[in-house]
Amino acid sequence: MMNATQRQLASQPQIQSEASRFELESPEPVQLLTLAVDVLNQFSRDDTIMAIPVINELLQPVGLITRRKTLAVFGHKFSYELNSRKTVEIIMEKQPLIFDSGSDIEAISRAMTKRDSMHAFDPAIMTLNGEYCGLLSVITLLKRMTDIRIELALDSNPLSRLPGNNSINQEVDHRLQQNKSFMLCYIDIDSFKAFNDYYGYERGDRVIQVVAGILKDVSGSNDFVGHIGGDDFVMLLEADNWRSKAELILQYFSTESILMYQAEDRERGYIIAESRQGQQLHFDLMSLSMAVVPCESGLYSSHIAIAEVACEVKHQAKHQAGNSIVVNRRIPQTSVHS
Repeated sequence: MMNATQRQLASQPQIQSEASRFELESPEPVQLLTLAVDVLNQFSRDDTIMAIPVINELLQPVGLITRRKTLAVFGHKFSYELNSRKTVEIIMEKQPLIFDSGSDIEAISRAMTKRDSMHAFDPAIMTLNGEYCGLLSVITLLKRMTDIRIELALDSNPLSRLPGNNSINQEVDHRLQQNKSFMLCYIDIDSFKAFNDYYGYERGDRVIQVVAGILKDVSGSNDFVGHIGGDDFVMLLEADNWRSKAELILQYFSTESILMYQAEDRERGYIIAESRQGQQLHFDLMSLSMAVVPCESGLYSSHIAIAEVACEVKHQAKHQAGNSIVVNRRIPQTSVHS
């Protein structure tokens, strides 16, 4: 487990799966029985084509032919005559990278950068419902990742360095479009305003950074963490293990938030501060309220519909003393089925 300082340093915006698709190259594919010399001639006629996919009778990709490999095979003396009646199997890469068009961009990037130097600049084959739909070049991938980083930087919260509202909404809608089941957790810090007023904004900012760090620390590779603003956060968690992560977040926050108070306030169990009306009131020590909305496939149409439900559940959670987890059990009457 990382401590609070380590989490703050590690709390960088992540590139998550993005809703917009890549601009793919679309060379005409060939089949396994195509002659290798025909592909050579195709490369010779069009010097903009760097690779050609090989598909089977079901339009599924089974290989990739690169200009580099083709020229290497036919670059020797008498090679044209020797290979004139051979099929594309002599120049085909039989284990190219193949991804579904809805794949996470980070997963694609990791796979493409792990390849050996010989294949470092080969494009990846993209599919839609298992069928070939285009090629993704390394240059296109890099440009898209750069665009996403810029978008995240512009949208991220400067204090928590987490993605903001635009990124949150896009991520929710992307998961809905992919028919992925997940749990949306709306997280709010109870008694934060009283703490902020009593101890000052600098220490209040530190609380926000600690919460952001805890959420990042607990989240997994398929989870998403966003900062709506103020003391409100959102997590998108996998449905099978969300409960253990939520309880771990509450545990970590209880341990770390208590250290934000002076000894006498910790011992007393509350702080004495003025309300907005100028009255001296007792305010409980900070806790977390978690409003959880199960988002099963086909249940919601957009992030707007989920936000309305999350707001209702949040009010229920805020009425419970101390750390709380409240799960929405009401199925929307206007559920959307795929």
